[in-house]
Amino acid sequence: WRMFITEDMLDDIVCATRVRVIQRMAHTPPDFYAARHGAAAWPSRTLRKQEHKPMTKKDLEQFIGIAYGLGVTYKRGIQDAFSDDWLIGVPWVQRVMSFGKFQRLKNSLSVDIPRERNVEHVDPISNRDVSKIGVLMEKFKKRCLHVYQPKAELSYDEQVAKTNTRFSKLQQRLRHKKYNGIQIYSLCEAGSGYLVTFVTRQPTPEFSIEGAMFSLLKDVSDKWHRVYADNLFISTKTLRWCKDNGIYLCGTARTTHGFPAAISRKFGEALEKGEYNWRMTRDGLCAIAWHDSVVTQFMSNWHNPEAMDVIRRREKGQRDRSSRNAPKVAADYNKFMGGVDQLDALRGTYTCRIKAKKWHFSLLWWMLDVAMINAHHVYCVEEGKAKRKPMSRDKFIKSVVESLIAKGEAPDASEVENDGSGRKRARNEAGTMCEKVRPCTFDRRRQCKNCYNRRGVISKQNTGCSTCDAPLCVDCISEWHERRLDEK
Repeated sequence: WRMFITEDMLDDIVCATRVRVIQRMAHTPPDFYAARHGAAAWPSRTLRKQEHKPMTKKDLEQFIGIAYGLGVTYKRGIQDAFSDDWLIGVPWVQRVMSFGKFQRLKNSLSVDIPRERNVEHVDPISNRDVSKIGVLMEKFKKRCLHVYQPKAELSYDEQVAKTNTRFSKLQQRLRHKKYNGIQIYSLCEAGSGYLVTFVTRQPTPEFSIEGAMFSLLKDVSDKWHRVYADNLFISTKTLRWCKDNGIYLCGTARTTHGFPAAISRKFGEALEKGEYNWRMTRDGLCAIAWHDSVVTQFMSNWHNPEAMDVIRRREKGQRDRSSRNAPKVAADYNKFMGGVDQLDALRGTYTCRIKAKKWHFSLLWWMLDVAMINAHHVYCVEEGKAKRKPMSRDKFIKSVVESLIAKGEAPDASEVENDGSGRKRARNEAGTMCEKVRPCTFDRRRQCKNCYNRRGVISKQNTGCSTCDAPLCVDCISEWHERRLDEK
């Protein structure tokens, strides 16, 4: 896993998070905060706590480990996992960190790594142009290309990083789903789902479907990989470009993308099931119309149109599958096209995705999920070379989680900010840590901390201390600041 999420990438995330906290404290308060608490109360108590206890790399690893671990073993919400309830709580999570610390890390997390200065990039289509997380995704892409050499068969398709936020410029609403998603064009190994390379769709004039495909296929050019794609990406232009750059390409085709109209679906209805027609250009591009359940159109830059194969199909009223003649291009397409779909299926089983308002977090969860899938595939390959039986994917993830969380180090008493069961309780020193008592009135009524923490009584008042921002009854101000909570 650390071959894909390197120490350098973790250090960049920690540095970006610390910089973001400092920048937020230097800015003016938001309008809603200034209207409720006043501009003089900025920065907020949460920001002061984030500055006082900045994120470390170990904190980030534990945060990622909890997200991975709950994705494998737990299907309820994050707050329920930190609960003390024996029925719904997860004990090992509570031993790693408190719920308050987990929320503080999540709220302060930033992946906005600055781009390298004075460095020109030739490729106009790149993940670097994605705001907030582009530099991190480009580093991850380089690791995917460097760690593992894929096999000959590859599949090219699009996938979606799910996000329900409305503020993303990259989002595109899918017509057949009730959620928004960020489109990612991916090249995966057929049969395993290993992600070889990818690029995120961007709302710029320079971005195009063909341009994104050419940009990704350059990473595997001159190796004569056999790439399979659907009819959105197959055209005479892409077939010729791939052949000139040492890539075999085939897939389903549209009549509007160069498929010859003389043998198109409109004129192929007279064919019997299993029969097909074909045409070939002088430079070796072939087009095939094959009658399966309907007439299906294929185009390829390397298949022999006369090569035959046999596939099995279910027939109505028959228990067993029947054999049917098919061109070799159709049989290969059915066998090797599902690499990207397999990656999506693996992401859906064990995912570390956490609900968040920031759109770029959906790309972060997607990247972490893919890193775990790629890591498990590389692990299985290495174990196969050593003639050992590899662990299953869930056990592999649990082993990675154990290394990330350092086997559940218990938090200190000072770090327990919230027990996860609901209401926050103050520490024993509480108001005695206040430097100077300054009685004041607040704009709205709030619950007295002294009454709740000492006697368990809920009493809402609009008075308190402005120094420690503690709502207190008039009679409780001196007791709160002079006596510890554990004193009788």
